[in-house]
This record gives sequence, structure tokens and C-alpha cells, in this order.
Amino acid sequence: MGINFGIPHTECRPDETTIVNIALQFGLGDLNPHYFHYPTFYMYIIFFFYGLYYLFGRVFNKYAILQDLITEAVIDRTNFYLIARYISALSGIGTIFIVYKLTQYLFDEESALISSFFISFAYLHVRDSHFGVTDIFMTFLVVCTIFYIVKCYKNSSIRNYLFAGISGGLALSTKYSALPVIIPMFIVHYLNIIAEKKKIIKLLFDKRILSFIAVFIIMFLAGSPYILLDFFEFKSDFLSELRHFNAGHLINLGVGWLYHLKFSLFYGLGWSLFLSSLAGIVVLVKKDKKRGIILLTFPIFYYILMGRGYVVFVRYAIPLIPFLCITAALLVTYIGKKMSNKHGKYRYLLMWGLSFLIILPSINNIINFDKLLARKDNRLVLTEWITNNIPGGSSITQFGIILGGLQLYPAREYLEREFIRNLECNTKKIAIKARIDYMMKNKIEGYELWYYNSKISKFTFCGEIKDSFPDFIIMAESPLTVYNRTAEGINNILESYYNLKKSFVVIDINNKENLFDQQDAFFIPFTVFKDVKRPGPNFYIYERNDYYSTFTGWTD
Repeated sequence: MGINFGIPHTECRPDETTIVNIALQFGLGDLNPHYFHYPTFYMYIIFFFYGLYYLFGRVFNKYAILQDLITEAVIDRTNFYLIARYISALSGIGTIFIVYKLTQYLFDEESALISSFFISFAYLHVRDSHFGVTDIFMTFLVVCTIFYIVKCYKNSSIRNYLFAGISGGLALSTKYSALPVIIPMFIVHYLNIIAEKKKIIKLLFDKRILSFIAVFIIMFLAGSPYILLDFFEFKSDFLSELRHFNAGHLINLGVGWLYHLKFSLFYGLGWSLFLSSLAGIVVLVKKDKKRGIILLTFPIFYYILMGRGYVVFVRYAIPLIPFLCITAALLVTYIGKKMSNKHGKYRYLLMWGLSFLIILPSINNIINFDKLLARKDNRLVLTEWITNNIPGGSSITQFGIILGGLQLYPAREYLEREFIRNLECNTKKIAIKARIDYMMKNKIEGYELWYYNSKISKFTFCGEIKDSFPDFIIMAESPLTVYNRTAEGINNILESYYNLKKSFVVIDINNKENLFDQQDAFFIPFTVFKDVKRPGPNFYIYERNDYYSTFTGWTD
């Protein structure tokens, strides 16, 4: 439900645009992403499925030539976003299965069923399984790695070490923050060496751990080869990402160690599942310290790493969720066994009743979130209204939000100038040419999208300074305070020269009950969802006072 949220608008979910753009650019023959804030394995996976999509299109006569695919990628990227999102959704489903197998292998069938039930309805995990970003895919690979590491503990064959190295290397090649996944492997190997009564030198020079390390590195570089092939650009981007992580993102919400506990996990799991998972950690450590260490080492070190910075997107907490669902399940089965002496007859009923009560707040969040996600984004509603009510060629300026504004067809004059300006950039030239051809074929005039230069207090179009005001000014506002930004003096211009034409209000921005992931430009509440009509910011369309004199036959 809601898998097609926001599209064809390409910036309704931050980071999807970057990933889809890079995957599409691979199709032009250059497999170097020229962007290393993420590793590239996930992007290569998406690119592979884009290739299959094109081949099926050729077989079923959707595409006659490659240019047809390029035109679709420029004009309407709906299917390209859906492919990325389906990969993420399938990864989320796969994580449920691996959590079941991991818990079953390490503990028992009852705990396995309950843990898989919990993660199936863990709100943050379900929420982000809708989107084509790296977090869910990386989490799936991390859980796969831990599963094989656990198998190494019970069966220390070189085969299990190799599988752990493969999935661990690919997890790191999906997102750098997966690095702590190697730590439980070394702990398990240490326990194996002790159990086998081998010399301590085997800790580093045993063929199994050497095979794990070798395969881990090989798979990491296989998924992101240009980390070596373009090392200096990788180094620059990676260090930039570290500086950003340590400095914070637009607003200081505090260090991640505290923020993720009180916000990301508390609401991302629901208060009852979150508290149950913490109590379950105590149960696990008391029950079996060795298995507790093996299971909890990754989430502990990941939390230490992830929580030390001031960039605190709630999605950073996603890799913790499978492990917290397991510990919450262990709490339920522990209570169930305690009750078996007095209420053995009703034990399973009580356990599953308790499980349902624990997951209820999370399910409530999922229902409210999915209801919103299934509704048309306010940016799409407004774009349709503009297309139907504002004549092509009109000049329009947007203010209010610095990311995720309206995506309107630009005037062909602008595109033609951009084509000439980008003659040396093949990627941009191809995209601009495809858009011009499509607009001419479909007789789309587009709009003059003016910009405001606050340094000179003038509007510009195609680099030229305008001595007048645009026909329309669109103002946006949202509860994401750091993304609300209007140039100084614009409100005075609106009061003097413009009339409010139409409002598109979908949320009361003064309502403090709705809680947002304030650092993320995602215009849906993270929790509460009170009186929110649809996703997106509020919009107000202002019309210049003298506009009626320039057109006849106006229809509202």
C-alpha cells in the first residue's frame, strides 16, 4: 500500500533521486558513480533490473529504440522509482524470513514465530520498506550475515565463514555503516578457537577467518569497485560524509545516542515493543551470555557508531530493529514459560495475546501512515491544478521550502539555452534534448520558471535580470522548520503587488502534536498524524494584481 507514493514527482522521498539518477547514468556506459557518499552495490542491483526492464520493453514492443527508454527516464520516472522500491520491499520481506530462521536456529520455534511477527509490524521497518533507499536492503544483508555468523558458532565449517564474508562484504558495499558486522564474526571465531582448544595464534591465522576476511574484502570491492579505481574522489566524498555526520544536518537535535532512544526507536517500534525489547535484552543476557554476546554485538557497536554524530535521521535506526524484535520475542516466551506452571493450558493464547498487545501501537502507526501514503501528494494536486488553470508561458516563482518543491515543465526557451550551455556534458545534453522533443511532440509550452536573486533583490529568468514581477508566486510552508525558507522582502512584495488566488492547506503547521523527522525533507509526520489531509507541504498561489489585463477568457 502506498508503494507509488509521490511519483512522478522525484523528490517526495529524499535520497531516492540520487540513487535512481546514478543507476540510470550507468546506462550511458560509465559505471563510475562519481559519487561516493554511498557505496554502489545497491545502485548496481537497481541498474541490473533497469536492464531487464528495457529488455522486456523491447520484447513486448514498448520500446523500439533505446531513445524511447531515455525519453521515459527524463519525462516520467514512475517505473524506475517503482523498481527501486520493489527491491526495497522484497528486502524487507526477506528480512522477516531471515529473522525467523536466525531466531529459530539460535533459540526456539516459539521465539522465531513471535520475532518474525514483531518485525512484520515494526513501524519504522515497514515505513521505509516503501522507499528505494539503501537502509532496508543493507539491513537484510546484515541480518543474513549475522545468521551465517551464528551458524559458524554452531558449525564452524569454512563454508559458513565464506557465506558470512559474502553477505557481510555486500552489506558494507551497500552502506558504510554496516562495518560493525565484522565484530561478531571475530567473537564467534574466538569462541570456536577456545572450544577447539587450539593455540591463540589461530585467532588471526586460521584459514577460516582468513577466508572470511578475504571474501569480505573481495565482495565489498566487487560491489563498489570504483572505491579503488577512483580512490581520490572516494576519499574526498567519504571524508565529506564524515564531517557532515559529525557536524549535523541543518538543525541540532542532539547527539544520536540519546535522540534515537527517545525518538527514532521509541516511536519507530512503538513504546510497548521498544520497552519489551529492552527488557528482553536483560532476559537474553541472563539466559545465555554467549548467545547474547553473539546476537547483540552488532547492534551495540552499530549504535555506538551511529549515535556518536549529530545527523540523526530516524532511518539510521533501522538496522537495530530486527535484533530488538528478537529480544522482545524472547521476553514474551520467557513470560510464557513462567506462566506455564499455573496456566499451561492457555499458555499459547496468553503469549500471542501479549504479543498482539505489544505490537498494537506500532500497528496503529502503520495504519495511519499507510492511509496518508496512499493519498495523492499535495505537490501533485497543485501541479495538476496549475496545468489546468494557468496558461503555458506564464512566469512562476516558488518560495518557502528549499527541497522538494513543485516540478513544472520549464519553458522551451530555457531548455534550449540549457542545451547549448551543456554541449560538453553528454548526460545533460541527452536529457534536455529528450525533454524538448517530448514537449514539442505533445505541444507542451511549459512555464517561465523565474528565480529570485536576493543579493540584488531582482527576479531572473535564463540568467537575465527582470525589472518586473512574475505572474504568479507560489508560497510553501510545512512543520519542517529548517526546510522553510523565504527570501527577505518577498512578503512585502506579496502584500503590495499580489492577491491570494488559491490555497492548498493539508496540515496545521502550528499543531505540535504531530512529530516529524525534522532533519529529513519528508513531509509526512513520523507519528501522531493528527488532522493531516495528505502528504506534502501547504501551498498558497498568489497572482499579480495586473494579471487579468494580460489574458482574456480566464477560468478558475
